[in-house]
Amino acid sequence: MVTGTFVRWIVLIVDDHPLVGQAFELSIKAAYPHLDVGRVTSATEADAYVRLHGPRVKLVMLDLMLPDAEGFSALLRLQQILPDGKIAIVSSRTDSHTLSMGKAFGVDAWLSKSDPVETLVNAVGAVLRGESVFPENVQADPQAIDFHRRIATLSGAQLRIMRALVDGKLNKQIAGDMNLTEGTVKQHVSAILKKLQVTNRSQAILIAAPILRNDQG
Repeated sequence: MVTGTFVRWIVLIVDDHPLVGQAFELSIKAAYPHLDVGRVTSATEADAYVRLHGPRVKLVMLDLMLPDAEGFSALLRLQQILPDGKIAIVSSRTDSHTLSMGKAFGVDAWLSKSDPVETLVNAVGAVLRGESVFPENVQADPQAIDFHRRIATLSGAQLRIMRALVDGKLNKQIAGDMNLTEGTVKQHVSAILKKLQVTNRSQAILIAAPILRNDQG
């Protein structure tokens, strides 16, 4: 008789503050000994970790304010490479506009860094059970839902280019940064405009900047 192999799920902590991340890691391990816990300190490391461990990563606890990502850019990238995973934001940002955006973007939970560790740990179990954990009365922004639908169609390379456009970079600079030809960048920009349903890069930047920068809301 052949029995199935037991797969241990992973909770991945993405936080660039070592003490915070370590405390959270130890607390989750103590409360959920059947789970493995990973910890990284940047969006780039999170990308690599998820690619390595794949579907074992069932929940990502993501800090929005990372050294190599702004706004919701890290969230969008993780949603691309982990479409069936759950993502909880753990952030000091708790204003109603940002929370509304997070809910519109399909975040499973929004937790404050000022919450007691016990609250954060309990939220892990709730999210893994399929519950949504948000402060009361948070409603998803309808316009943000529509924009998320459009921006989610961008490829990984196109999302990086969109972030570069928001940063004010020219095609030549983007090509150098990404080791692409200017012609390839132009093709990507054209595809981005089509997917975002806008007619020029200025319009694309106008609607994407509040999502891909830390000064949104």
